Amino acid sequence: MSVDWSERYQSGETPWEKGEPHPELPFLLSAHHEILGNAERVLVPGCGFGHDAQLIHAVTRANVLGLDLAQEPIEQAKQRYCKKGLAWTVGDLFDWPGRYDLVFEHTCFCAIPIERRGDYAAAMARLIQPGGHLLGIFFLNPDHEGEEGPPFGVTLDELEGFFGEDFALEWSQEPSQTYEGREGEGRELSMLWRRKNC
Repeated sequence: MSVDWSERYQSGETPWEKGEPHPELPFLLSAHHEILGNAERVLVPGCGFGHDAQLIHAVTRANVLGLDLAQEPIEQAKQRYCKKGLAWTVGDLFDWPGRYDLVFEHTCFCAIPIERRGDYAAAMARLIQPGGHLLGIFFLNPDHEGEEGPPFGVTLDELEGFFGEDFALEWSQEPSQTYEGREGEGRELSMLWRRKNC
């Protein structure tokens, strides 16, 4: 069943909206500063109110684009984070054009229907230029037993299956910091994938 994201924002039914960037993001920006420092064009799909995108822009000074299906969060992001080099737009990731040095993933992959995960991986391979990177915090285990997603969980083997053909995994570890309610071993995984040259 597809989700009407605009309706969710209008009704305030947005449990993924925490009012701040992911607590692990400052560490990721520091740990991978060379890669991020060389990135000129960055895409943040499913950006919501734009907290992650804003922090990436503040630290890297790259041209960062926050993309979301819903108009409501994009309008708020425009008002809240109006900076040169930081842009916001409504659009569908699966149809989005362009080439990027880096894509930051957080809450987009886990929100899409499971049957479209292959399409997501194909979009990443198309959007990220050879040698570019996909940096993500993947929500492995939403732990909402008895409820349907989104968010939808995923296993490490599944992630490797989706991305392994076009990307090489350069680094991964569980976040040392996360949002309240997501604590616990095996719930999230930070990963850095490099787009292969062929």
